[in-house]
Amino acid sequence: MRAVGILFAATLALAGCSRGTAPATYASPHELRIADEADPSSLNPLLAHDQVTIGNDLLFVQTLVGVDAANRIVPVLITRLPTRANGDISRDGRTIVYRLRRGVRFADGKPLTSADVAFTFEAIVDPRNPVLSEDAYRRVSSLSTPDPYTVVVRLRAPWNAAVRELFAQSDFAFGILPRHAFASTWLRGAPWEEHAFGTGPFRVTQWRRGDRIVLEPNPYYSPRPKLRRIELIMIPDFNAALVALRAGEIDLARVLPPQASEAMSLAGIRTVATPINGTDMLALQTTVAPTDDIRVRRAIAQALDIPQIERLFRGLYPRAATFLPPVFERHDRALAPIAHDEPAANANLEAAGWRLERGVRTKNGKPLQLLFVSASSSAAGVAAIVQRELAAVGIDVLIKAFPTTNFNAPAGPIRSGRFNIALLGWIGGADPEQSVVFSCAQALGGDNISRFCDRGFEEAFRDQALTPEPRGRGADFQTLQRIVYDRVPVVPLDYLRYFDVMNSRVTGFARNMLAFPVSAERWDAK
Repeated sequence: MRAVGILFAATLALAGCSRGTAPATYASPHELRIADEADPSSLNPLLAHDQVTIGNDLLFVQTLVGVDAANRIVPVLITRLPTRANGDISRDGRTIVYRLRRGVRFADGKPLTSADVAFTFEAIVDPRNPVLSEDAYRRVSSLSTPDPYTVVVRLRAPWNAAVRELFAQSDFAFGILPRHAFASTWLRGAPWEEHAFGTGPFRVTQWRRGDRIVLEPNPYYSPRPKLRRIELIMIPDFNAALVALRAGEIDLARVLPPQASEAMSLAGIRTVATPINGTDMLALQTTVAPTDDIRVRRAIAQALDIPQIERLFRGLYPRAATFLPPVFERHDRALAPIAHDEPAANANLEAAGWRLERGVRTKNGKPLQLLFVSASSSAAGVAAIVQRELAAVGIDVLIKAFPTTNFNAPAGPIRSGRFNIALLGWIGGADPEQSVVFSCAQALGGDNISRFCDRGFEEAFRDQALTPEPRGRGADFQTLQRIVYDRVPVVPLDYLRYFDVMNSRVTGFARNMLAFPVSAERWDAK
């Protein structure tokens, strides 16, 4: 799961575009120009650190397992998904067999074999490579290749999420690399970077750093892509991307709510909103006073009028009730967002011993004061609303903004736990387990920013990873959501959407719930 603490800072930036007409110029037919907000340090999927680059890598490399536009888990480089029912997952849940498709070729014509999968695995766990998310692969005790089209993975322990995470499109997406194109599993500085290729529908023919990446069809991919050229043009500013789209300099761009709202009124421009596995929230620190008291945390949730915050996002994000987004069938639709209820908030604070004196609550002579932290001062709109609404029930809120690098650093406020309320968001993976950041093991140095630890939660989290029964796993996720809902380590704000704006010449473009591109061979431009 990836933290996206800078999300609010970018989302709240004001759109600077004036209204006007549709783009006046176009590229040649079957050529697509996409605004790329990230200037990647590497095109290798194992070394990619940002979501945009990870998604773009999937245009030329492929995973064994993918996620389609309907958010179904699908085989990509394998003939079928491993399951217990078809025998590709052993009864004890510790052995997984992947059966590779025959006839798949890399863009240089060499065939894909199990040796390429083994090489990719060895590169992932090679400590010389700065792979950010290799934890899933540390669960593998062995990987063997009994023949060129069979890969056998042996897990250290049963793990239900394995097929959705290993060699899959997940929070990261480690596409299979061509073993013959590398001198060793030490990947940094490999010549492959200059003309990156895999088994995907496209290959990189040019990388002009800081300017653009040019892709052309993989001649061995079937079905042959409709596009004959894709240009990923570096435009790091969302407002500038919308301006370039209107001017006809690009055909497609990812934007945030201010720009999406602007684009919706423009002729000849279409906006596509893709619900993704992401949630914005306020994390409440459960091990630091006074938010270590559940009554104070409940009071905070009840005192906030979340729709006031949602207006900052132009009403384009659905209101959230639980940490698990509705893109998953495991999402508990019976849970409703916590209602704005000042009397209930005041009652909880009174029960916790905080008495109201001249507009401020105190206990033992000390005021009820909370520290609110965020990744950027441009999130001041959210902070001001929280400060104002908590003041209405007698809570004094101090606001402190940090540079993004400091906010997420090991010694920063959220990793060190020096806060009461933190404004952040999360983007998870293809399995609902990857949206769970409240286990005790994640509390120190991990993604459990609230440092929440609950015995009932631990039991359900452990069971969802092990139980062979889908119904039992579904019940576990319901339990997890309801414990978090009741114990309030976070106040969910909204479920994220990924906004793409494009001119009318673009057809077939789609993403999945991970914001990754889907079926790029079907994309076209008139």
